[in-house]
Amino acid sequence: MIGWLRGRIRELDADGCLLIETDAGIGYEVTVPTRTLAALRPGAECALFVHTHVREDQLLLFGFATISERTLFRRLTALSGVGARTAINMLSAMTPTQLLDAVETGDAAALARTPGVGKKTAQRIILELRGKLTDTTVPAGQQGRDHADLRSALTNLGYKPAAIQQAMRTVELCGEFEEDFKRVLRVLS
Repeated sequence: MIGWLRGRIRELDADGCLLIETDAGIGYEVTVPTRTLAALRPGAECALFVHTHVREDQLLLFGFATISERTLFRRLTALSGVGARTAINMLSAMTPTQLLDAVETGDAAALARTPGVGKKTAQRIILELRGKLTDTTVPAGQQGRDHADLRSALTNLGYKPAAIQQAMRTVELCGEFEEDFKRVLRVLS
């Protein structure tokens, strides 16, 4: 199984597929979330965490910029009714932190905005993953704890969780509690 891949990008396509040529001259076709694809350029060096997806008729490689993305992808594809393409679409539509927040707050509407995810699938994802992702998918650098503190502080001020979540999605969070609090509070006011 391939778990890590480093090389030069030979080709990119709009569907999230890229061709990476290693120093050994071997080219690997890897599908990545569009958020990752947007940061890559042909001819540039890249390194990806890889999930090797084996099916009867195919061997597919899915690449991720961080271990947390790969872990989240694996958790999603382990669920009934969520395939690799749907999981990639979810990670293309949302950052891992946004996806985690949607699951933890029970925001099925946010999940259902992803192509291929309906209301029932979104509810099943929430039901099966709520409370099970926080320890494995948010690395220390993503300030997942600060987001919980931010939500708690705003809830204590009387704002509804759904309104808080919506406001947090509309602003760019920097990871510093005080600054994020001010930004979200401006949207809520």
